[in-house]
Amino acid sequence: MAFTLPTYDLTGKVAIITGSTRGIGNAIARTMAAYGAAVVITGRKQEQCDAVAAGIESEGGKALGVATDVTSAAARENLIAKTVEAFGKIDILVNNAGTGGQPKKMIDMDEEYFDHYIEADYKALYFMSQAVARQMKEQGCEKGTHPYRIINLSSAAGIKSPIGDTVYGSLKAAVTHLTRIMANELGRFGITVNAVAPGYVLTDMTKDVIADEKNAAAVNRMITMRRYAQPEEIAGVINFIASPAGGYLDGVLIPVDGGMTIN
Repeated sequence: MAFTLPTYDLTGKVAIITGSTRGIGNAIARTMAAYGAAVVITGRKQEQCDAVAAGIESEGGKALGVATDVTSAAARENLIAKTVEAFGKIDILVNNAGTGGQPKKMIDMDEEYFDHYIEADYKALYFMSQAVARQMKEQGCEKGTHPYRIINLSSAAGIKSPIGDTVYGSLKAAVTHLTRIMANELGRFGITVNAVAPGYVLTDMTKDVIADEKNAAAVNRMITMRRYAQPEEIAGVINFIASPAGGYLDGVLIPVDGGMTIN
């Protein structure tokens, strides 16, 4: 039997990466573009989306910026319509957009704060996936093939039980289980669904933790590798899942946390 060398190439693929004007999402978009995908950059401000897209195109990639509030049904539909108009299809969705904030213990939680997290970190991901899955189903595929990918961003907070993360942590755990159910439902349409759970990554969302030396030291003690991740280290794993090399993964969660969740 001939050996087939695994490939991480995404040439000819079209990928939407939500929340990709900065941080992990930006690294994912740049990585996928470098591996040949046409990438759609989303964020709340059109000028930021355009700037990132222009930067990718200046490096020889293909990119489109579409300002999108993923909590809005109309904005999600607009994103899909503009992507299909520009590139003719959607092959990959990375649900990266979400919200951060100051942790609150359950006893201090208020409903407004709770609802904000539900809307941004779960409901938006759910219905973004639904809309893209409908488009992928319409595109069709050969029987027995799975050319399409939905990749969800969960979190190490959804595996561990951190004090003060009752909402964020439980929602990320819900995203992990939703990933399994989605994989079960969507496989018949040629769609695989997987999730990645980053630990602490050097982004704007973690800068306050890093700035506090006591907090930074405490976090580092939880990580067996004793350092935070760079955004591109998360992006590399997501690119693998999206590529032909990751084609037999379905319904799984991959922690990319430097050993945080085993400690």
